[in-house]
Amino acid sequence: MGVLPSLLIGCASPTGASVDDTTTSPGTEARPARRDSNLQALVIDDARCQSSGKRVSQVDLNHDDYADLITVYQNGEKGESVGCKQADLNFDGRLDAFYYYGPEGEIDREQFDLDFDGRIDLGRYFEGEIVTKDEQDLDLDGAVDTWRFYDQGRIVRMETDRDADGRADMFTYYVRERIDRIGYDVNGDGKADQWDHDAARRARIALDKRREARSPPVEETEPEETVEEPEDEAAKAAKEQSTAEAKDAPAESPTDK
Repeated sequence: MGVLPSLLIGCASPTGASVDDTTTSPGTEARPARRDSNLQALVIDDARCQSSGKRVSQVDLNHDDYADLITVYQNGEKGESVGCKQADLNFDGRLDAFYYYGPEGEIDREQFDLDFDGRIDLGRYFEGEIVTKDEQDLDLDGAVDTWRFYDQGRIVRMETDRDADGRADMFTYYVRERIDRIGYDVNGDGKADQWDHDAARRARIALDKRREARSPPVEETEPEETVEEPEDEAAKAAKEQSTAEAKDAPAESPTDK
């Protein structure tokens, strides 16, 4: 999830130009901006979030005089809190992201149209503001085909619909966020009939190969060649004479001491 979707989750009162709308129309047409503001409001999707009779705020995040974020407020036992948000992520005037909140203003669910074709591609569910499940439309046909389940925010299982019949037929289990085993539904009863316990090893090999491909090659350095400085001719001659004199000198006997 990108920076903007993350920002919108906890942005109950975002900064920037805004307009409040407390009208009760279902939002089938674009709502005009207030007379004292140049902000052009977005069309609220009341099918996803009912705004009738509720306070609604619209905010221009990129300061182009067009609203990009809608916040619908709800009234609860502890007063007013955020009920839902709808956002235009790519600033084309159409809604691409939807956020749903619980009675105390905590995030419950979110949906995204990531390729901006008007259909939801990713949905996520939360408990205590920690993701517990997400749904994805990986082949972009408008139907969910992948479900991922989490424990304390860490993935533990992924279910995949490979034949587009709306039911999972491949079940991938994770241990410490790495693939442990994969089960396959062969007879179509929705349960794993065959298991691949070697998947973890193959996944580990594939991961290592990807890491190696991303790592820059290590250049081998050759040892530096050292060149001895030639001796001075006079110093060389003196050294040779000293060596010759040392050879010609008589050996010292013990009685000479």
